[in-house]
Amino acid sequence: MEKELIRLLEDIKKLTILDLIERGVQANMIADILGVDKGTISRLVPARKIKSQNQYGNRKR
Repeated sequence: MEKELIRLLEDIKKLTILDLIERGVQANMIADILGVDKGTISRLVPARKIKSQNQYGNRKR
């Protein structure tokens, strides 16, 4: 049960970071707020890939 809760919280964290990136918040600002390295954010959510998909309209509706 505890592992499931941890997994759920990690998923929520990733989705929240993804939402922030799609709204234009830079990964280094998110990393500063969370107290982690920017590379950690990049590993969690591949912002460049997401932004390039948004640029071409593949993900935005």
